[in-house]
Order: sequence, then structure tokens, then C-alpha cells
Amino acid sequence: MTNRGKLKVENLKEVLSRNSQDHVLSFLEQLSPEEQRTLLSQLEGIDISFFRREILRLRRPTADGGRLRPAPCTLLPSSPTEEDNWERAYRTGEETIRRGEIAVVTIAGGQGSRFGSVSCKGFVPITPVRGKPFFQLFAERILAAEARYSISIPWLILVSPEGKKEAIEFFSKRDFFGLKEVHIFSQGQMPLMDRDGKLILSARTSFATHPDGNGGLLLALNGNGLFTTLARLGIKHLSSHPVDNPLALPLDPYFVGFHLLTQSQMSCRCVRKAYAGERIGIFAESGGKLRVIEPPDLPPECASAMDVSNRLRFGQSNASLHLFEIAFLEQFSRPDSDGRRRDLPLHISMRKVPFLNDAGHLVLPTEPNALKMERSISDLLSFADRALLLEGRREEIFSPVKNQLGLDSPETSRRDQVRLFANWLALGKVDMLRDEGGTPPFAIEIAPSFADSAREFLAKWSRLEWRPAVVENFYLE
Repeated sequence: MTNRGKLKVENLKEVLSRNSQDHVLSFLEQLSPEEQRTLLSQLEGIDISFFRREILRLRRPTADGGRLRPAPCTLLPSSPTEEDNWERAYRTGEETIRRGEIAVVTIAGGQGSRFGSVSCKGFVPITPVRGKPFFQLFAERILAAEARYSISIPWLILVSPEGKKEAIEFFSKRDFFGLKEVHIFSQGQMPLMDRDGKLILSARTSFATHPDGNGGLLLALNGNGLFTTLARLGIKHLSSHPVDNPLALPLDPYFVGFHLLTQSQMSCRCVRKAYAGERIGIFAESGGKLRVIEPPDLPPECASAMDVSNRLRFGQSNASLHLFEIAFLEQFSRPDSDGRRRDLPLHISMRKVPFLNDAGHLVLPTEPNALKMERSISDLLSFADRALLLEGRREEIFSPVKNQLGLDSPETSRRDQVRLFANWLALGKVDMLRDEGGTPPFAIEIAPSFADSAREFLAKWSRLEWRPAVVENFYLE
């Protein structure tokens, strides 16, 4: 090791010792020069004192139930006047999309560890007949919008550092599905620490890390020069959705229109909670600001409170579908005169993470042993001076895939897709056998190239001179 390298190690030793992290260099002398450089490079890439301080404080946003109020939300239309307002929003949304002022970002940084060997859920097959992966489904939705509005739509795809190479290969092999403006970029990493704020060694040459959550979008946009790219392309608004919700509409004219008409800096779609104990964040108002309250932070008395209509008082939940004004994102991301940036709050949860013991052997814990820190893009809502919540029908826009089996699994999501397509066909006067929940006894699928909404479906279906029979494995494109 050179004198310069020795000096770097001594400086790091001092920083590590000051933050009770001496164990990280326990095996340093047993490493090759190249392995030492790998470990030291990883250490230099994080602010150890900051993360240790945050872990020890366990700074998680808390909610005072007495100060929370249900968030004001633009509800689904229930009168002719409201229907006129929604129709006006639709026309405004279409005009905005047609002007080419909106880009789409797909949040795909979550790891697909529950779904086999894939590094990203975007590769998981999800449609009910053709088994298209999430990435292909959203590519087809964007392609359909490009054809409908005669424009090119920039598509940004945020992935984890581990999944970036595989994502690029996936899209390259498929010629990016014919899309011309695709940007695949990765989010940052955060260290995993134990309850005492100590880094967790995953190997002799590295410590455990994980993606920094969808709130890492802002740093990733800035760090990859994408604000400059979007400005060059004339983009004024960014539509954001998670990769694991196959019902998400990246370019919904209703949503875009209300966002524009209210001059909102950040807009969110909300859906009614299915039941009081559902593990999903809800929207609330506190101190004149809108917030997303996650399940562990919502007081029990609020979670179960009912309103005069016998519905959950805090029942508008976060579908993670957002529209942002680009100027608002840039303003938040811009450093102050001292070079400091504002940060979204950290959320902390427990995970089971393999670790090296003092003898250098890998241990597989049976109980959660690591604190995982993430930032949520939904927390940006409380920084907006002008914000909008727009209600959506759950069965039309929300069917997330979080688990391999059971609730919120590929099976339940495919069933929701089939039920949605069956509803469209029923509106088109197609008779078919369906159960009490509205689901037919066989799989059907309508491709985005034909329609991605009931409105679009009815317009095209009514113009067909010959309508195909709806039978098992029915596929319409």
C-alpha cells in the first residue's frame, strides 16, 4: 500500500472509530490490495456519521391523532355539474399531453427477491393471457399514447444499482419496444445498520446496503442530469407510477387535466381503503399541510374512525400515482447558498440481513436484525404550496403486486385485470358469464394498443364492423 493509501486508511480509521464502526476494518489486513480498495471506496461513498445519528434517533414521522384531519380530496363525480368539471379536465389533459409537455417515470427500484432470481419486479410476467412483464405493459401504454397524440413521450425508468445492467439488456434486446426516448438510471444506496447504529458487514470486503427508496428519485434525477434533459425536451410535468401496479395509467387525461387546472405543484391519486387494517398509507391534513401517514404512524383511533356515511374517516389512501411540476422538483432539489440540499425524512423498518460474525463467518439471522432506511417521494407533498388529491376508482387504477402469494400477489392482480376488462366489455353490451364479483371463469386481456381505459375501449369497440367472440384466453389488440 502506498503512503497515500496508508494515509487514507488512517483517516478512515479515525472517522470509523469516532462513530463506533471500528469493526468494519476487522479483516482489512487479510484482504488483497484490490479488495482493500473496494472496501475503502464503499466507505468513502457514504456519510457514516449522518446515518448513525439518524439511526440512533430513529427519526420517523409521527402523527398526533388529535391534530389530524381528513385530507380534502376532489371526489369522483356524483352530479351533472361535477361530471362537466371532469369532462373539462379530460379535455385539458388531452391538450397538455398532445403538446408534449409530460414525461413518464416508472419507479422500479424495488428488488424482486420474492419472485425468484429477478433483480427487479419489472421483469415479472403479469398480464392474464399473454403474460407480458410489467416493463412491456407500460412500454405498450406509452406507445399507444404516442400514437394517439402523435408525439414522442420521454420515459424515465428508475432502477436499483444492481438491476440497471439487467434492465438495459432487457430493453436493448427488445429494441426498447420501439420507443425513442428511454432513460434508464439508478437510485442511490443507503447502509443497513443494527439497532446500535453499526454498519452490518455482509462480507469481508463490504457492508450491507440497499436502495434508498422511491424518495431517491430527486437525487437520481439531479445526479444523472435528467432535469437538463427534460428541459431540453420541453417537459414541464412528470408523471410518476410504481412498476408493480399493472392498472397504473402513466398518462391519464383526467388526472393531467385536474393537475393543470388547479396549478398544482404535486398531485396524487387516492383510492378508498379496502378495510381499516389495510397496510397502506393514508392522506391526512396536519398544520395546514397535506401528508401521507404510513400504517405504523396512524393512531389506532384514527385508523378505525368512521364518518357520518359509515365509511372510514381516514379512508383516502395513497395509490402512489403522482404528477409533479418540474419547476417544483428542481426548486426542492436545488442547494441553498451554502451548498446544502433539503432532504425528505427517513423512514425506518426492520429486516433480516445476513452478517459476518467476529470470526468472519456468515450468519443467517432468524429474527430481524437490521434497520433499513428509506425516503418516500410521497413526503414531498408536505413541501408543496399547491397540491391536489384526486379520487380514483380502486378497481380501475390500483392492484399492486407486493407478495408472491395471497393478497396483493400476481394471482390477485391478474384477476383484477380480468375483472376490469370484463367490465369494459359489459359496457360494450357483451354478455358473458361472471361471478358475483364480476369476474368471468376464464382469462381475457385487452392490449393497450386497443385501449387503456373504458372510455377509449367504448370508442373503438363501437366502431368495429366485426366483433370477435369473447371466449377463453380472449386477447384484443
